[in-house]
Amino acid sequence: MKLDERGVLPKSNVYFHIPKEQGRKMLLTLGASGYYFCDDNYLVARNNYGVGDTHRNRFGSYLVFFVKNGEAYVYQNGRKVILRKNDVFLLDCHIPHVYGTQPGSGLETIWVHFDGTLVRGYFEENARRTNCAVLTSLPPGRAKIIYNSLYSIYEQFDKKKGINDILNNKYLVIVMTEFLLGNSPVPGEEENDPWDDLLAYISENVRLPLRLEDLADRMSMSPYHFSRQFKKKIGYTPHHYVLIARIGTAAHLLRGTGLPIKEVAHICGFSSEGSFCNAFKNLSGQWPAIFRGKQSRV
Repeated sequence: MKLDERGVLPKSNVYFHIPKEQGRKMLLTLGASGYYFCDDNYLVARNNYGVGDTHRNRFGSYLVFFVKNGEAYVYQNGRKVILRKNDVFLLDCHIPHVYGTQPGSGLETIWVHFDGTLVRGYFEENARRTNCAVLTSLPPGRAKIIYNSLYSIYEQFDKKKGINDILNNKYLVIVMTEFLLGNSPVPGEEENDPWDDLLAYISENVRLPLRLEDLADRMSMSPYHFSRQFKKKIGYTPHHYVLIARIGTAAHLLRGTGLPIKEVAHICGFSSEGSFCNAFKNLSGQWPAIFRGKQSRV
């Protein structure tokens, strides 16, 4: 569809889509997809887009905007951020927002508006409760992943392939995953986050006591400060996380080995078979022997 939109050149296209109602309950759903060529006059300044009952506003309230060529800008937290080739931003369009072509540059962009029951969680994790997340200076491989995913959505419209809501959910999840990765280095290029190292240590050493004081010492923190930071970053208390790690390992051993339950309890750091059985029941809802019996019949 051609639109008479300020600063958008005639060779640009935009397509709108109304997803099936069933998909709205479980998927990231597409509302619109566009491929724009813009001059310096391109400017979008809105109070909102798609706010309200999503049954009446079906074109999506979140925007992913990829700069294929030229330069764009977006206002983020009261400041103007310039985006160049292969940069991308994610915008919450429920609230006032401004973006457009950076003067003197021209712009080629591919974008999608989307929504879904799970998208708020994605967005808040990406943007840390602000109205925008920006990825710049991406490695070529990661920029290509985002562009190809957005183009695969656009291509369904442009080449009349037929619109597949489930497939579009896949492409949108890929894009959101790239935002969750943020500007993190490629694994191996820098040292791991010390919290990731700590979680790996816990998973690999469930046989050990894993006392709060010892874990805090590994992070060079006091036990009190460590407990607060662990809960903030991981979402569990240290004690609960260690328990989950122990029970997770135990479940694997019960499923995949014939080890006696008493030995499984010892391997997973429990002081007795009884304490293990009670903990396993409390966390999984089943006694270990019943869990093992059900798994053996699968």
